[in-house]
Amino acid sequence: MLRLRLGVALAFALAVALGIPREARADCSTRFAYANGIVFVTDREPLADERIFGGERARGDGEDSVTTGTLTALRAGATRGCTSPLAFYRAIQHRFVRGHGRRVLVYVHGYYTSFVHAAADALALKRATHFPGAVILYSWPATATAKPAYGLQTRNAAWSAPHFATFLDNLERHFPRTPIAFVGAGVGARFVTAGIGIVRRQDCRRCFDRAVFVAPEIAGDALRSKLQAAHLCSRRSHGTRDAAAVTIYTSAVRARTPCADVDTIAVDAAAFTARDGRTPVLAPHIARDAREALAGTAPTAPPRRLVRARGRALYVLVRR
Repeated sequence: MLRLRLGVALAFALAVALGIPREARADCSTRFAYANGIVFVTDREPLADERIFGGERARGDGEDSVTTGTLTALRAGATRGCTSPLAFYRAIQHRFVRGHGRRVLVYVHGYYTSFVHAAADALALKRATHFPGAVILYSWPATATAKPAYGLQTRNAAWSAPHFATFLDNLERHFPRTPIAFVGAGVGARFVTAGIGIVRRQDCRRCFDRAVFVAPEIAGDALRSKLQAAHLCSRRSHGTRDAAAVTIYTSAVRARTPCADVDTIAVDAAAFTARDGRTPVLAPHIARDAREALAGTAPTAPPRRLVRARGRALYVLVRR
């Protein structure tokens, strides 16, 4: 044991002496608390410490504007950058759970969300859903406050969309026929609807797992059109034996279901209100229900037991 410790210390000293970059010594592909951590992809501009990112677009274009890494907590030393695409995919592979095969959940945040808030939401999502696979945060350059013009954030989201599509294409290429689930908050729904189309376009019926939308910032007609194109939206109900492939949590005031075979769930408006103006990804009572929705539990089955709204094709989730 003493020899092993001396060997590790010597190797670290040599790395420092030879000037090997810190990122190379602590690459994301190592088995670094992988059971509890998430993987991230972002095209935000890196800040000075190379671990936290700003709300501006990254310099460069295409793959040059994208940074990948792993994160286990919101503290110093808990983030590791990937030094190569191969390291990034190894980091994902480390997070597959034995006995559950390869499964991936991709989370995309909404407007007015800093990278730190997005990472906190992704970590909370992993804990709340107990997702048996790799949880990947895709963070586009949203500004941290509502002060900048709404149009700027819309343009940033549109600028980021091709990078998101490339990320999904590469993910499918490295892990073919892997089921991918999505969670989109706010304008993240626009990324998710595009992502569903990309995944469903592949010659693999099981590659799209399920999708959860939280307060989606997307026009109802556009959402319906995207889901219809992916053959996930029709006038026929999917029945009540299990959850629909798509679940939408929306304000009770605005609750309308885009399709009969989509589980639309009305939630109290306070669940979508945060002090800093952003859309929280999962309030506790929504988190508990979303966990069951991603697992395929029917809305009216225990432990969900949602109440169907009288005369309307949607459910009501009551805060408990």
